[in-house]
Amino acid sequence: MSSIPQEYLIPRSQEDFGFTAVDEGELTPSYDPNTLETEVIRTQVGASAEGIARLESKIDTILDLYNNGKLGLDAERAKLQAEVKSNLTQLEQLVVPLLVNLMKNPEKEYIYWPNRKDKIQEQIDKVLKLTRG
Repeated sequence: MSSIPQEYLIPRSQEDFGFTAVDEGELTPSYDPNTLETEVIRTQVGASAEGIARLESKIDTILDLYNNGKLGLDAERAKLQAEVKSNLTQLEQLVVPLLVNLMKNPEKEYIYWPNRKDKIQEQIDKVLKLTRG
C-alpha cells in the first residue's frame, strides 16, 4: 500500500461508492440456493422461447413472400423480364421513327439530311443511356 498516495488512504465521505466490507457470517443470502438454479433455467428457457417465436414469425413472413412470388428467383426473374421489356420498348421508340422517316419517299434516290451528325449523336446518346444506364 505504500505506492498509493497518502491523500487517497484517508476516508472521505464525498466518495462513498455504496459498499462496505463484511464477513461471510454477516451475509444473509437474498435467494434460496436450492431454487436459484431452477429460476435461472426458467428465465433462460422463457427468453429462448420468445426468441424462437420471433424467428418463427420472421420465417413465416419470408415464406409467405416467397410463396406469393414476391421473393426468390421467380420474383427476381419476373422483375428483370419486365425491366428488359420496358427497355426494349423504349429502344424501339427511339429507332423505329428514324427508320420510318428514312423509308419516306422511296421513289427518290437521295436523302437530304443537313445537321445529321448532331441528330444521329443525339439518338446514339439516348440508346446508350438506355442500354448502359
